[in-house]
Amino acid sequence: MSRDLSAIRQIRLGEELRAWRLENNKTLADVTAGLKGWSAGRLSRIERALQPITAIDLATLLDHVGITGQEREDLEGLLGDAPARQWWRTLDFANSITAAFSEYLALEADASQMLNYFPSAFPGLVQTEGYAKEMIAAGLSAPNDEQIETATEVRMLRQRRLTKDSALNLDAYFGEVALLVAGDRNVLIDQIRHTIKVAQYPNVSIRIVPLSAGRQGILTSGLTLMRFPDDPEDGFVFIEAVGGMLPRRTGRDVRRAERAFARLQRCALSPEETIAALERKLEELT
Repeated sequence: MSRDLSAIRQIRLGEELRAWRLENNKTLADVTAGLKGWSAGRLSRIERALQPITAIDLATLLDHVGITGQEREDLEGLLGDAPARQWWRTLDFANSITAAFSEYLALEADASQMLNYFPSAFPGLVQTEGYAKEMIAAGLSAPNDEQIETATEVRMLRQRRLTKDSALNLDAYFGEVALLVAGDRNVLIDQIRHTIKVAQYPNVSIRIVPLSAGRQGILTSGLTLMRFPDDPEDGFVFIEAVGGMLPRRTGRDVRRAERAFARLQRCALSPEETIAALERKLEELT
């Protein structure tokens, strides 16, 4: 029986296969030449984690190229039995979700811990529906009403990770400027109330980075670091950019993200101080 790969293992396996190919100066066509049922396109999709591979097919590929010993064991070891949780595939609008965002959703579904930072908005996983619609509508792509509704629904469904079994451990930071940006007053009131509620979940820590932190508390972009049960010593980084979140997969990028979050932790209010600050803002608004 074939096994589904968790998102992180599928990505790692693809990276390792590509690294081996490049180290041995082989093209995609070189590797798949003479291998029945394979093509350069198929191998390319596997390397980019766009297509899964079964244990039988992996063994066939490794036999064909002559990978043996510990190197082979390491590659086959990435074929863990953790099921891929691609919950969005059943949605009516699944075809409208881009490959890049699908990768993000798959990793988020597999992650055991997430650290993220939003410079000027409440974190996506704690946003209310009304606030999410405001933020999505303000996006660079100027989405239409249908796209706003679709993106909002996906954002709301993602939040189940905070309350379901094997709940995600979330450490979220956001800039105090999020409390100052003009918008619908009632939407902001609901958002603050909801944030206070979520901040008291046992698996969630929410912290404001105050304006008084100065430049030390400012990152130039949003940042997300995910960690996984299958890969506890490493992780996966996404950096906010125009048009979406850019993935950063190397250990160096993970270390940089760790240093950035360590700096934010030093600059941010404590979780308790954050709740108190939100309560004061709520009193001011009501």
